[in-house]
Amino acid sequence: MPKYTDDMFIEVRKTKPTKAPDNSFYQIFEEVAKIIQSGIIQEQEPGQLKTPETAEEIRKLLPTLKITEDWGKVGNRDREVIESFTASLGGENTSVEQKIQLMNQVIEGQSPDVGDISDVLTVMMVVEVLSAILGEFTESAGGFIFEGFLAGLFGGKSVQITQPSDITAATGETVSAAGKPITDVVLSGKHYSLKLLGPGTAVMGSFKNMVDHFVEIDSITYLDARRAGSNLEFSEFDITLPTFLQTFYYPLVRYQKRTTVVDTPRKLQNALNKLGDKVFQVRLSKRLNRVTNIRPEQFEELLAMQNLAEYGPFEIQYSDEKFGGKVKQYFGSGRIFNDVQAAVESKDKAAILQALRETPAYKKPEQFNLTRSQTEKIESYRELGTLQLGDEALKKTWMAYGERLMQTIGPVYSSLNNFTNNINRYFLSAPTEGESRTEYGRQAIKDATVLDQATDKAVGELNKS
Repeated sequence: MPKYTDDMFIEVRKTKPTKAPDNSFYQIFEEVAKIIQSGIIQEQEPGQLKTPETAEEIRKLLPTLKITEDWGKVGNRDREVIESFTASLGGENTSVEQKIQLMNQVIEGQSPDVGDISDVLTVMMVVEVLSAILGEFTESAGGFIFEGFLAGLFGGKSVQITQPSDITAATGETVSAAGKPITDVVLSGKHYSLKLLGPGTAVMGSFKNMVDHFVEIDSITYLDARRAGSNLEFSEFDITLPTFLQTFYYPLVRYQKRTTVVDTPRKLQNALNKLGDKVFQVRLSKRLNRVTNIRPEQFEELLAMQNLAEYGPFEIQYSDEKFGGKVKQYFGSGRIFNDVQAAVESKDKAAILQALRETPAYKKPEQFNLTRSQTEKIESYRELGTLQLGDEALKKTWMAYGERLMQTIGPVYSSLNNFTNNINRYFLSAPTEGESRTEYGRQAIKDATVLDQATDKAVGELNKS
């Protein structure tokens, strides 16, 4: 049985007798321990559990995991707990995409590798935590907690980044820039900027900080998690200095239709050579095989015609890049853009950085803004998958593995929930007329006995796996 399952079960039998202070809190727990250890209460079968039908009923049969910012830091108890809980998802040895696939297979009951009920419990707890982050926090606060959770999910040396020294501790790389780095998390040694977004929210950030990032670090991967109803759609794209324009120019540039007319086949060939891929059509002055519009895949055959001059003059239709909008906002003028483009083509890191530092977006500085459709046009863009979350994902998983859960985890957490409720009532509630505080204490003692027996049975079942 995995260690984290041991941690979840409360072994009241192992409680060591101690001299308790003279107050009711310690007295009731001393009484629980003595009764269980002495066997005064005979072993009893726990009451028949009702099969849960709603997500809320399922949650009562699951462990509770504290949501904390400490998940993203190495070397604390909360980090150890999340690493233990999610170890079956592969830690640093599996990618985000692989983790999504593994979890969805479990949720759908289609995973061939589920040999231990702890694997199912892991997925259900991740679903619960992410659903809580989406449902109970703003995009900003939820994003910060999500960063820490993802670092904990990968485990090992993966860490959330809140200051430059965190990067040095995680990777050994020296970062001289002041302030918060654009790296949000380092996962398996790779730098990520994590964005928790709405369906149509743009990816935004500091253009200046982006450029400064590349002084000492060669790449950054933007990992976007977009809300899609109760689910999360994951995608990512990479940015480096050599591919900088693939993110901040080509997806943003606007094109306008232009035409030019030439009167001879030679001029036609020269124009096609000069304009290249910009040409999308040549219009002839008279029909050729009943058509006048010639597409690019037909140009070679057209130019080879001996009597081509008979079909002139020729109207060449092409798309021209329009320097405006975000491109003008970031680069300012065609001259500055050309300098950046020439530097990128030279593959000289120092030259690229110098050219980018001359842009208005660096000097002002400006926030870059990439819409969803623009990020999808980035050459390195890739979709990683959609992770099922929320009530429906919980119910699906329970339906697939409910019988085994009811025999193992269900009784433990049901009796633990009853025990907790009765203890809380004993200490915190003001009894209504006809109720006795002592009765809550007695019931808690019975719950503890049932919990002890349910734990024994669960451990036995899990050890068979």
